[in-house]
Amino acid sequence: MTARAASRPVRAVLFDLDGVLIDSYEAWFVVVNEAARELKAKAVSRELFHSIFGQGIAADLENLYPGRTREEVEPAYVRSMTRQTASIHVNPEALAVLASLRTRGVARACVTNTQAGLARAILAASRLADGFDDFQGVRAGIREKPAPDLLHAALEALGVLPEDALMVGDSRYDEAAAAAARVPFLHYDLKEGGSLAAALDAALAARATGPR
Repeated sequence: MTARAASRPVRAVLFDLDGVLIDSYEAWFVVVNEAARELKAKAVSRELFHSIFGQGIAADLENLYPGRTREEVEPAYVRSMTRQTASIHVNPEALAVLASLRTRGVARACVTNTQAGLARAILAASRLADGFDDFQGVRAGIREKPAPDLLHAALEALGVLPEDALMVGDSRYDEAAAAAARVPFLHYDLKEGGSLAAALDAALAARATGPR
């Protein structure tokens, strides 16, 4: 984080969804393999899945379902994921963190590589949807992370400059997107067992009291 970024209090926090607010790793492993069977593609091994988890559907088309289209894969994902919502683990701190940011006057956005319709359904099932001021999922004309499009769209919707925001993510795609959008980045991975609230509080405090 640059000294310039550290000197500006955070006006908006952009959250990745999976790996930060929820853990749907196992659910997605089932989903991509059910889609592979439905589309008559090769089964997805644990090793391959681990190496690509967090990428967007455009990369899935290339790496998992060659020759298939987004119009074929997206509905297959939706059909399968609707059967997996019970296996999605919600970060127990997520609701409290979003509420705390709201109380402090900090805007909240969700920026996810999951296609918009499916991500909205996951947020609703996780009872997190009402915690956000803005939501950005993959759709026509918006490139997936590591491109900065999702972050740019959220910042525009919130009326916040990149240097006044903070991106919280767990993957290299999140970090690269934040760098491309010139948004300071905080790494947080739910699977590592740390406290989201503590990590975020420390980052906000550092930004509020940094060099001026």
